[in-house]
Formats: sequence, structure tokens, C-alpha cells
Amino acid sequence: MCKRICKLILFAHVFSLQIGWTQSDSTAVDSTNFKIEQLEQSLQELQQILNEQQQEDELQRLMEEAQALKSVDKKEEMGVGKKFHTGVRQQAGLNPNLSVSGDFFAGINSSDDDYIRQPSDHSYGTNTFDLRELELSLVAPLDPFTRGKSFLSVTEEAISIEEAYLEWLNLPLNMNLKVGLFNAEFGILNRYHDHALPQFDRPRVLVHYFSLAYLGGFGVAGNFLLPPLFGADASMLDLTLCRGGNGVSFTNEGKRQLLAAANYTNYYDITRNTFFEWRWGVVGGYNDEEEENSSLVANLALNVKWIPADRAKYRTIDWKTEFMYGLYEQPTGTVYSKGVYSSLQNKLNARWWVSARVDYAELPYDNQQHEQGISLAADYWQSEFVYIRFQYQYMQRNLNDIRDYWGPFPDSHGFIVQVNWAMGPHKHEAY
Repeated sequence: MCKRICKLILFAHVFSLQIGWTQSDSTAVDSTNFKIEQLEQSLQELQQILNEQQQEDELQRLMEEAQALKSVDKKEEMGVGKKFHTGVRQQAGLNPNLSVSGDFFAGINSSDDDYIRQPSDHSYGTNTFDLRELELSLVAPLDPFTRGKSFLSVTEEAISIEEAYLEWLNLPLNMNLKVGLFNAEFGILNRYHDHALPQFDRPRVLVHYFSLAYLGGFGVAGNFLLPPLFGADASMLDLTLCRGGNGVSFTNEGKRQLLAAANYTNYYDITRNTFFEWRWGVVGGYNDEEEENSSLVANLALNVKWIPADRAKYRTIDWKTEFMYGLYEQPTGTVYSKGVYSSLQNKLNARWWVSARVDYAELPYDNQQHEQGISLAADYWQSEFVYIRFQYQYMQRNLNDIRDYWGPFPDSHGFIVQVNWAMGPHKHEAY
């Protein structure tokens, strides 16, 4: 456009000169002035046209950019999530996350004693094929302030409620509040469901103090996030009051069956890939039906985990250790007992884990009787939904009289194959 204007001006100038050469001087001056006025008027008109053209081009560019942004916003909106157009379709969004997991095992043992062979509060059973548990899990947020969790356990003998509780989140004092039926926060493994244990069975010290059941019951529990103490990166306190009991350290036949538990946790980030935590806890309650004699179990737990940030899928080392000390009142006096286990897991690659555990446990009501042993396991994870575990276990026993069973009980070698599968979002993660 500018080139065209310049050509017009040059042409007009040449034309005016030609006119001046062919006419007289006076006439040339008048004609030249007239032509100059015409050229100035033409230039003003051309300048106006040029400005209007530039404005139209700028407007067109802005309209094209706005149209492009509108197309991007529309694409992003279409990919955000589901759209429901009727109230009926929205109901499906309120359904809880539903999961089902199966825990099958086959075991063989060198001992045929009923204490080892038959399923009980102390043993899962052996020399048989069995479905230890079919677990049904329902988990959902109820609103921005609460969530609900329920776990049903289905076995050959019964259908029972494993856990069912409501939890209020982010309350004053940095507290979460839980009500219902739940496993108490005590030590490291008490809240683990069986399918998430690092080995097939629970450590013997937990079995002898609390049986194969979890420490917990119907009640209320508060979780408090504290200011970091003792140089920790995070500190927590859990307080539990519930109606429970397992028939070992605490009675399950009294009128109240009340248990009070406290658990304090300190968490430390050692490096980018390593963390360490220690826990101290105590739980107390009555141990007889008349609720005249009390029991107390104290716990000190250590957990170190190494997970390389760039190879978390292929390498992990996890070490867990728990020490327990018990006081058991009875008419003849107070019995003091102790027990410990230490478990080491090593993830070799994306599919294979190997682990080992050592156990030592005294009976809470008779510290002269004890049990000790070692367990070795290899886990093959076909996927995050299916794993197969092979476990060898050797137990050395100094047991003569366990409630409902008469000894002496022999030492034994055992081998177990466990197959575990899960359907749904609640898989085999540590819980």
C-alpha cells in the first residue's frame, strides 16, 4: 500500500512539471498551486483509507486469536470429566469404591498337632487347602468433611464385619476423629489387613498378646498432628477408647471390655530416598470376666524404608522391628512378659520381593513358656492385582499349656504357598 502511494506522488510531480514546461509562467504557477492542493487532498484521502485498512487487519487478527482460544477452551472442557444431564445419571457418581480380594493358601507342616494343624485364635491351620478370607471393601467420601470405610470378611465359617467406621477430617487442633468399628493405631502392623502383611502370618508376639485378631473394637479414636518434637519432621498422637478384647491379654467376656490405647509417632526424612520413624504405644484393659485384674502392653516400634526416587518401581528395602512388654495381673501375682520380631523386605525388581522375619514371644500369662522361629518368603507380583508367595517357616517351641490346648508342642518346619488377588481400587497396599 505504501509503495502505491509513493508511485502516485512521483507521477503527480512529473505531471506537474510537464504542465509547467508547456504553459506560460503565470498560468503555470496557478496550475501548479491547484495541482498541489489536489495532491494534498488525495494524500489525505489515501492516508485515511490506509488507516482504515490497518484497523480492519488488526480487528481481523484479534478475532482469529479469540476464535482459536475458544476452540482450546472447548476441548479442555470436554476432557474435564463426565457430564450428567438428568438426576438419575448422577446417582452412579455417589456409589462407593467397591473392591473384592481373595486370600487363598495351601500349607504343609512337619507337625500334626492340633495346635498347629487346626485353625484357631493362634493358627491359620496347615496340611490343607483353604480360603483364609474373602474381603469386601466399600470406601467413599461422604462430603467434604467426612469419609466412610467398611470391610466385610467372608470365611467358610461366618460373615463378619472387619471394620466399619466414619472419619471426620481436619477438625480444630489438627485432629481427625473416628467412630465405629476399627483397628486401633498401635505399633506398625496392627492396622494391616492379612492380605497386606509382609509375610503370610502375623508375628508370634502379636499373636500371643492379641491372638490372630486385631487390637481394636467399637469406639472412638482421635488422631492429632503435633508440632514436630525431638528433631522430627512430623509428630502424631493417636488416642483410642473402644469396647474390644481378644481373650488373651484382654477379656472378651466382661460387661464393659473397655480398652484404652495411646500411640505416639515421630517421622524423619533421613535423605531424599530414606525415611525413619519410631513409635511408642501403650494399651490397657481388664483380663478377667469379673474385670478385677488388669493387663498392660507397652510397645516400641522402629521402621526404616529406602525407596530410590528414580527407581521406586524396581528397588525398595523395608525394615520393621517391634518390642513389646506386658504386665498381666492374676490372683497369684503379676506376670511380666516380653516379645520381639524383626522383619526385612527387599524388592529385587519389578516382580520379585524377598523377605525374612525372626520371632521371639513369651506367653503374657506365663513368661516361662515361649516360642521362637524364623520365616523366609519370596513374593512374585504378576501385577498390582495378583501376587503369589512362597514361605518357609521354622518354629522352636517351649510350650506346655496354651489355653484349650495341652502340650508339650513339638518344633516344626512348615511351607506355605499363598495366592492373593484383588478386584477394584483397594488392592494389597499397606493399610
